[in-house]
Amino acid sequence: MKRVIIALMAFALVSAAAGNLSAQGLSFGIKGGLNMAKYTGSDAGSNDMKIGAVGGAFACVDLVALKIQPELLFSQKGAKTSGTIGTIDYTGHVTANYVEVPVLLKYSFGMGVVPSIYLGPSFGMLLSATSEVEASGYSASADVKSYYNSTDVGLVVGAEVKTPLKLSVEARYEMGLTNVPKEILGVQPVTKNSTISLMIGYYMF
Repeated sequence: MKRVIIALMAFALVSAAAGNLSAQGLSFGIKGGLNMAKYTGSDAGSNDMKIGAVGGAFACVDLVALKIQPELLFSQKGAKTSGTIGTIDYTGHVTANYVEVPVLLKYSFGMGVVPSIYLGPSFGMLLSATSEVEASGYSASADVKSYYNSTDVGLVVGAEVKTPLKLSVEARYEMGLTNVPKEILGVQPVTKNSTISLMIGYYMF
């Protein structure tokens, strides 16, 4: 709960600071969609994309040539694995839930239908992490949050198209810059988040 409050405060402070720069060009909205997440890095092993949810709110401040867009998002990440042990096939899922605060630099062009491209850092705080394994009709799950780092930093790049109806569609990629697991016996596993997001948004004003 403490991490959520800190994230909300960070979002409010960035929005307020940006609003002071250009109150006339300030807009707010909501967005939501799907994450396709997996792990990358030399210690990530073989894993596949896992589908999760993403959604939240954003503010957009027009600074004439560019825009600043801070966001507050709930983002499900993790990965999917599968394999065979002896004669038994298994599938595994890791679900890691984050509160994220991306701060994006955005460039828009066009009239009516407005395309945009954006780039910026994202700061995440881990809420929970669970691992589930299924094999031969049985399943087991475990809380693995204690093995994960509590924060995550990524680099976001993406594109958006806003329509005259205040609706928007966007696609983005977030490359993890920090390792997901904690050190194990003094050794840091190199495993990072890699996430593709597809979202629909609505500009409230």
